[in-house]
Amino acid sequence: MQFTFEQLSRRVQNALRELGFTRPTPIQEAAIPLALEGKDLMIQARTGTGKTGAFGIPLVEMMRRPERALVLAPTRELACQIRDHLRDIAKFSRLSVFAFYGGTPVGRDLQLLEKRIPDVVVGTPGRIRDLIERGALSLESFRYLVLDEVDIMLDMGFREDIEWIVGRIPTERQTFFVSATVPEEIKEIAVRYMKKDYKHLSVESEELKPRINEIVVRTRSERHKYQELERILRENTDRKIIVFVRMRKDAKEVAHQLMRKGFNVSALHGDMTQRRREEVMRRFRNGEIRVLIATDVASRGLDIEGVSLIINFHLPEDPRVYTHRIGRTGRLGREGTAISLVSPAEKRNLWRIKLHRKTTA
Repeated sequence: MQFTFEQLSRRVQNALRELGFTRPTPIQEAAIPLALEGKDLMIQARTGTGKTGAFGIPLVEMMRRPERALVLAPTRELACQIRDHLRDIAKFSRLSVFAFYGGTPVGRDLQLLEKRIPDVVVGTPGRIRDLIERGALSLESFRYLVLDEVDIMLDMGFREDIEWIVGRIPTERQTFFVSATVPEEIKEIAVRYMKKDYKHLSVESEELKPRINEIVVRTRSERHKYQELERILRENTDRKIIVFVRMRKDAKEVAHQLMRKGFNVSALHGDMTQRRREEVMRRFRNGEIRVLIATDVASRGLDIEGVSLIINFHLPEDPRVYTHRIGRTGRLGREGTAISLVSPAEKRNLWRIKLHRKTTA
């Protein structure tokens, strides 16, 4: 029988209705019934396909106090995004959801955990491990574990922290791995941490496939890129745009140059405080800022509505990073555009990206 949201409890149905969710996406349709049966799941899906709901909806449906859930995410931004989405789903379920991540005073987290441990703990591996080592967070009552964007967490070097944390959660639990790609390293970890009968779900729906028009603009030099960038921005004044650069200093410099020309832009990079980064993202989401100049911190799993144009001011050396970047547009089957400004010095990076895109298509 085909799964529908009408099969869920009234409290979850009401929350989904307020969110405007009338029917499950293909990955949700495949994952939720199996999750409700207690199956461990490997959910292979890219951002924009409803993957947070694929684990979040059954979590909220199944959880009963004193059971708790731990969700690990690679970045602060994604942890906050997951927290907010789970809070929306749990609106009528009386479950508390909090996020813990680096870049904020640990004292605040310690005070919160001293009062009580939330029903759902969302966090980055480094901060969660720190809280456990301090004795502030015990995982004895946790019966659900979600590793979101596993491939990105491994790329960022979190494997040791993940294994340390998972070793402190009861083995009698339900586990969800969520990842855009499933290389051998992830399969190896899944065999160790999930039940032998876990299900690997990968749903590719035509209606959800990204429709991204990829354009290469060759420039004479790095300096010539500024002229091309200005031209593109002036031709797309009604679009929400992310411009990706290589380093923090590049984000500051490009944003500075564009502001001098009168463009409504802001930078997003690792030198900023967490409060400042959250403020920039809030203003970008609600349209107060039209152009975001970002390092790759902004391509790590962020789900930003309405981004229709991505510009690679610098090409990344890793082709997978390119895929993460352009994935910020063309969401849920909508059309998007990705423009790469390529100087003569970046020819090799362009060749790597083209080869990668051909072999993974």
